[in-house]
Amino acid sequence: MKPRLRDLSIYVHIPFCKAKCSYCDFLSHAGCQYPEQRQYVNALCREIEAYKFISEEYRVQTIFFGGGTPSYIDADFICRILETIQNVFDVAKDAEVTIEGNPDSLKPDKLIKYKKAGINRLSIGLQSTNDDMLFRIGRIHNYNQFIEAYMGARQVGFDNINVDLMSGLPGENMDSYLGTLEKVVRLQPEHISAYSLSVEEGTPLSNNEELLAVIPKEEEDRKMYARTKHFLKQGGYRRYEISNYAREGFECRHNKVYWTGSEYLGVGLGAASYMMVWLDDEHCEKLRFHGVENIDEYIERFMKCDGMRENEYTEFFHFFEDEDGDSGNITKYKSLEQNALLEFIRDYYQDLYFCKRKDEMEEFMFLGLRLMEGVSKEDFRSRFGVTMESVYGNIIGRYVEKELLAEEDGCLHLSDRGIDVSNVVMAEFML
Repeated sequence: MKPRLRDLSIYVHIPFCKAKCSYCDFLSHAGCQYPEQRQYVNALCREIEAYKFISEEYRVQTIFFGGGTPSYIDADFICRILETIQNVFDVAKDAEVTIEGNPDSLKPDKLIKYKKAGINRLSIGLQSTNDDMLFRIGRIHNYNQFIEAYMGARQVGFDNINVDLMSGLPGENMDSYLGTLEKVVRLQPEHISAYSLSVEEGTPLSNNEELLAVIPKEEEDRKMYARTKHFLKQGGYRRYEISNYAREGFECRHNKVYWTGSEYLGVGLGAASYMMVWLDDEHCEKLRFHGVENIDEYIERFMKCDGMRENEYTEFFHFFEDEDGDSGNITKYKSLEQNALLEFIRDYYQDLYFCKRKDEMEEFMFLGLRLMEGVSKEDFRSRFGVTMESVYGNIIGRYVEKELLAEEDGCLHLSDRGIDVSNVVMAEFML
């Protein structure tokens, strides 16, 4: 039965940066000025407004401004985007609203505007407290600028702040990394994300032999990673996901949406979405789609967008696959509202994908295993109508025996040893 109101999270992609870091392979553009930003925001707001047609089905629980560097653009643009979301959707009173920012661009006037607009969570990209290491990876701020931004956010009234850190930077060793952890813990942010540096093909860092030569070896980086858990635990932080730590009550609600398979809408350049589309009161399809990745094409598409128009879509044909993957029968629906959504997605987005049951099972497992609490066997059975053991029994048994997986309170989770080789273990759950 179609639920009357469903939770939704919204991700807003802001693809602009002052400068790109040497390790960055995100979809972003450096140095775009006010006119380009304004043009993009105009298109972005048109995209959000197009969802007015289905907005009454949802209550928005989290909003996340990511990038790029959202704090790089004019604060009034951020406020306008957020106001557009609030005008189109029913946003919960206690919704978590996050914006990512770099220390150099988080000035007091911006922070004040963010707070007044309803942003209640700040995520600051620090990476390291060592200025030399920041310079090596192309960061354009220093540690003192981070301190100014952090203290400024506290003075404005932000009481939910995340700090992003990286281990394994060029020239780093255990002492320098622990020094970063110590300085950050002393500030007592509510949340800390601690990732290992990943050298992505095609980035400037991947072609810099001098820096590649001084990146810590895998074994050394693994030791830093292991020390992170113990150090942050002593500082009052609980690890709730492979790379995320929080004080009690401050886990990132938005990111947990991705790990638990809940619905989210991505707006902006290249943003990904995962939504349920109801074809009638009894049947729904789960869709994945994402926006175009060329900024000129994105702006052109959505500046011409005038939303969903129910009178243009009167019927919809869809091939349903049976359990063996065969798609023989055609089922016809006459649900104007949902057909409008499907046609809209096909017109304005790319890579529209109807999720198969097998795909859903895979993602439930390998994303859910990122969480320290793991995946619930009862949730698996309720969602898919079969037991976890009937699908993954052999894999579970093998890795429990190797002590890389553990079962506790009806949940399957990675052990401490399993976290060290998490990619290997989670890959086994691909059917």
